[in-house]
Amino acid sequence: MVKTFILFIFSFLIHDYHITHTTIYYNKKSNSFEITVKVSVEDLERSLETEEFKKLRIGSQRESKIADKLIENYFNKNFLLFINNNQTDYEWVGKEIDDNLHDLYLYFEIENLTLDSDIESLIIENNVFLENQENQINLARIEFEKNDYNITFTKDLRKKEVIFNK
Repeated sequence: MVKTFILFIFSFLIHDYHITHTTIYYNKKSNSFEITVKVSVEDLERSLETEEFKKLRIGSQRESKIADKLIENYFNKNFLLFINNNQTDYEWVGKEIDDNLHDLYLYFEIENLTLDSDIESLIIENNVFLENQENQINLARIEFEKNDYNITFTKDLRKKEVIFNK
């Protein structure tokens, strides 16, 4: 009885954190950025489901036929990239459910970068799940040539610029 009461009280003291992890890798051979975003299926569905699209069942055998399009549209609005201060579109590649059935890997790519100059900076605006989760944390790792950069996005820090050191 006492153990149950302590567990009950302790459960209220724990903060519920929601985390995404993004890796942006610059592939010099193909002159492209490869983007992988690891998200919780539950958090993604919470952000995508509306009165019109109630049961998406992402990652299951009964996944909604419109799930991929909804994911792509959501990220196009909530995850913005600017290369050398110019907004840059990326393409949806696909998704993969983790073996734990809780996490989902989303894949995007910016192919064949055609720029007038070298890549000097990358601005990331990451608003993923911030509309629904008070304690949302979005981690990003940028791998550019020989340098790695780590950024943490929150409701108070949604946009960050990385200046590449060559």
